[in-house]
Amino acid sequence: MKAQIAVIVCLMTVASSWVIPAPARPTRTSTSLNMFGGAAAGGQNNEEAEAQAKAMGMSVKEYQIAMRMRENLATALNNHRSTGGTPDCQIVHDGNCIVKEVKITDSAIAEGKEKLEAAVLKAWGESFEDAKAATQREFQALQKGVAEEMKGL
Repeated sequence: MKAQIAVIVCLMTVASSWVIPAPARPTRTSTSLNMFGGAAAGGQNNEEAEAQAKAMGMSVKEYQIAMRMRENLATALNNHRSTGGTPDCQIVHDGNCIVKEVKITDSAIAEGKEKLEAAVLKAWGESFEDAKAATQREFQALQKGVAEEMKGL
């Protein structure tokens, strides 16, 4: 019985892994060198930012806005959690629609295979749909943020 549950959970994880995860935030060992040096978003120096902006047909300011918004979106999606199911059978997705947590209690297992399968599928569906909706909301917020920032240019 537990092996069947593990297989179901693995299949759900594989099914949701088609979504490309948001890029992790770049890490720096020290910010003291770049704090007042005019570093661009993403830890790039001005020359790198200018080259990237030029390659994309943007101004440096537009490029910096785009990189900042991208980082904000990645952070929001990585931090979001959508929960579906009941206290006995819960599945949690992040904003990238990736399963982050599965909780199945012994009482849910004791109810039998059919009820457990139905509960797992229901929990997965609820959590996944909420995560998709959250992703859409975050993209809309990103678009509004970009529009607001671009008004100032």
